[in-house]
Amino acid sequence: NLGRVLHSVCEGKDVGDTILLIATQINHGKEFILKDNELCLPIAKLNMAAGKMAIDSCRHKTAYAYLEVASSLLPNDHWESNYDISLRLSFMMASAANSSCKYDEAEIILQRILKEARCTKDKLPSYLLLSQIFQAQGKVADAYGTCSSILTQLGETIPDSGDPEVVGAMIPETLRKYDEVYCDDWLGKKMEDYTLRYVIRFYLQMSQAAFFSKAPHIVAYFFCKVAQLSLENGVCQHTPQVFLQLSHIIMRSGNNIACAHRIAKNAMALSERFNLSDQMTQLSLIFINAVGHLEWFHAGVQRLRVCFDSALSSGNAEMGFFCALQLVIFSILSGEKELTSLLKDIDYYLHLLETYKSEISKKYLLSYRETVSMLIDKGEATSIEAKEYLGDANDPGNKFMDTYYCQQVLRNFWLGYGERCRHFAQKGFARIPQGRYFSHIIKFYYGLSLLDMTKKKLNCVRFKEVEEIIESLQVAVEHADSNIRNKLELLQAELHGLGARHN
Repeated sequence: NLGRVLHSVCEGKDVGDTILLIATQINHGKEFILKDNELCLPIAKLNMAAGKMAIDSCRHKTAYAYLEVASSLLPNDHWESNYDISLRLSFMMASAANSSCKYDEAEIILQRILKEARCTKDKLPSYLLLSQIFQAQGKVADAYGTCSSILTQLGETIPDSGDPEVVGAMIPETLRKYDEVYCDDWLGKKMEDYTLRYVIRFYLQMSQAAFFSKAPHIVAYFFCKVAQLSLENGVCQHTPQVFLQLSHIIMRSGNNIACAHRIAKNAMALSERFNLSDQMTQLSLIFINAVGHLEWFHAGVQRLRVCFDSALSSGNAEMGFFCALQLVIFSILSGEKELTSLLKDIDYYLHLLETYKSEISKKYLLSYRETVSMLIDKGEATSIEAKEYLGDANDPGNKFMDTYYCQQVLRNFWLGYGERCRHFAQKGFARIPQGRYFSHIIKFYYGLSLLDMTKKKLNCVRFKEVEEIIESLQVAVEHADSNIRNKLELLQAELHGLGARHN
């Protein structure tokens, strides 16, 4: 009886957080509700509203409990008799389960939706979430395959491989279109097509999976493709991410650095036109990944800390740990944090990963941890049993090797192993795109190592190599003064002093 009274009080009204208390009280009498067919559906809707309120306030486990009660109150034939409610409730349950790290439960619910949904349009959100769950678990092939399959169903052509030269021509073509179209008129043109917006989202998701499993030119193809779709069809809430990813591709090509920075800043400005609170962590991370090294490192570190906390509290664990990875590498490269404190931070992230199970993040964190441990005491007292693992070192699609070579350069330089430092630097030069900050870091330490060799015995070839490194850093400093100039000036001073001593 109390449940009926409480339900009548809140029915059709916005009672705010009080709905959680009301639903909890009513649910104590669930066995009596189940005996009243007329009451089951209204109370199920009440629990759905409570679940939505809990999701909006980032209480995902609480939300799942309310949604589970709602599901139990629906009739056995609810997919036939209450299709819209079943579709909405099931997707909310899958989202809450995913955000609570109940990946297996989320996948089971999504597979049920895909079986029962009546049309492709109703299946699109579930396919997208399923691919995100695969990605979070490190199943990048499954994530890629899911996106590729649904995009093919939607009429898109997904290449198994691509000609790097053809893809290379797409980048300037896309930039030309951008410069022609990006104006107030285009910004006022909204992308109304629901399916097309999901095509954009699937391309973005597939590109993330492709980054870890496909050749770089395939990733570039997808980002150019989705950018061109956006330029042709107008603006939606996913457009800022599209152009941030485009700026990332331009930066990796090593050309048009100023253009990449401009596009990234335009994208962040565009994001302010939409209510993108649920995307801001991801947008900030992509911005920092793409052009963060062009701005002050310490500002990036502060922003990444906020993004990490925000992502975990909102249930986006995968994005949170990507923020943690970038935060750690920025801290290592900038010296922003004392090494023992940084080691504690990394161990804290690794501890969280025991719950969140992000294998991709764990792989990179272990590599960074090994670097910090070696720099503190050569790993004598700070090492742990878990070690970095490379995968197939000969696989050109193994993106982890870029990080591995850069970390090896750092470790071996500071430990005094000059020959090993130069060996890994040369390996890195062969893999890492010239536009990436890693390439400047490797050049800097390679140059210092060459100078150290030349101090012992003058070598004109090595001398010339250092001069070439200085020339490349002089170009880089035009775009990233705060993070490159100190390295450039140190190399110039060392080279000048060496030349003076030999003269």
